[in-house]
Amino acid sequence: MIGRTLERLDLGLAFACRWIVIGCFLGLFVLLSLGIVQRFVPQVKLSGYDELVELLFGWMTFVGALALWREGALYRVAMIDRLLSPRLRTAVAALIHLTMLAVALTFTIKGQEFMAMSGETTPFLQLDKAWWYAAIPVCGSLMAVYSAAALWRALRGQASLEASSGALS
Repeated sequence: MIGRTLERLDLGLAFACRWIVIGCFLGLFVLLSLGIVQRFVPQVKLSGYDELVELLFGWMTFVGALALWREGALYRVAMIDRLLSPRLRTAVAALIHLTMLAVALTFTIKGQEFMAMSGETTPFLQLDKAWWYAAIPVCGSLMAVYSAAALWRALRGQASLEASSGALS
């Protein structure tokens, strides 16, 4: 029951990550295309252009990293997995996942501090920049959950360094 719920949450997060990245990319494409049009047609004015590009790029970067993190596609050299003995493979996988957990926790803690200290308001949109910086602790905390699950599996000898289709299953 709990495993099935976690699997559904994992698949839902994978779906959301994919579409958030696609949406941010398409938004950036449209904004950058309009920026080109603006250079040739000076009458076209794009207010808040830089602010939106910054927001979309930040979220696209961190959510994209989360999607790759979830799949186990970061920090991996498959050749090492094939060369090591099963026992050494387990130790290397555990060390890698422990390091990834430390990085994810650093993103979460320092990202939260950075977000809390921002205190900036965007000039045109008049929005708090914390919405821009929230990508760091939000994605960092989800990365930490996936890293902890992968570390647990590695310590139990159930995971190799190969990419998986979902870290919570």
